[in-house]
Amino acid sequence: STISVAGYNDINAVEAIWWRLLNHQQTLDYRGSVEQLRTPKNADRVRRFLEGRIRQGRLAVAKISDEIVGICTFSPDGFLLDAPNAVWEISDVWVEPHARRKGIATSLINYAEYECKMRGSSQVRLSVYNLNEAAISLYESLGFTISAHTFSRHLGP
Repeated sequence: STISVAGYNDINAVEAIWWRLLNHQQTLDYRGSVEQLRTPKNADRVRRFLEGRIRQGRLAVAKISDEIVGICTFSPDGFLLDAPNAVWEISDVWVEPHARRKGIATSLINYAEYECKMRGSSQVRLSVYNLNEAAISLYESLGFTISAHTFSRHLGP
């Protein structure tokens, strides 16, 4: 596989993969079916988000024989104050099921880390759903450690 920053010609394939990522995330953090979420307004938001990441050079793609089989985004975190350590977030790591177990996710993360470092980051962070045991195992094997816990509580109907 080859890893590179996505180009504008990748947008349609990336968008299709992003919706598959979202579909998988719904098994971990249900907010409604993808059919319910894929409204024209949300589809436009997704497209603008992905186009923005591509324009900023903050979306990596993994390709096997010109087929995009994985994606990953990276961006500065939302901390508002100047700080001595620049922290960037790695997000939206996804490898198509038929391309898994080939080191592609590891390559995407390593590539994103390099890009973050080249842009001034001194630390990267990522979030993972508690139920996503495969991703947790991968991130721990890459040296990531838990730095925060996120709690949630259902508020009823």
